[in-house]
Amino acid sequence: MTELKIMKILREANGYSQEYVASYLKINQNTYSKIENGQIRLTIDRMKKLAELYNIPADIFLSEDLPVVNYNTGSHSRTVMSSQEYNESEHKAIIKLYERFIKEKDVQIEALRRQNEKLSKENERLLSHLINDKTP
Repeated sequence: MTELKIMKILREANGYSQEYVASYLKINQNTYSKIENGQIRLTIDRMKKLAELYNIPADIFLSEDLPVVNYNTGSHSRTVMSSQEYNESEHKAIIKLYERFIKEKDVQIEALRRQNEKLSKENERLLSHLINDKTP
């Protein structure tokens, strides 16, 4: 049953609807829903197609451990998956990765803030120009 939870976690983490995944598998949404809910078994061919869709190893669906998923939805979003077992070096690497993501977001926020300031000043300048041109 873990593979069914994994299917839903991966689908939701990637922002996909059941309709989209079903279309990718070339089945109807009702059939996909039944697979995700455990009413129909996941075939090996479909498991391979899902692995291809999510760019993960197919054996993830056979694992007893649920994946760890990063739900970042920005333009640089990534899905990080690993087993639930603790591995200190992997943990440190993930922390560094998150720190990079945060730094990248901070840079993007600052760039947007500066762009917003420029646009506000330009808007004020144009508005002032427009008002001055209409005054008799």
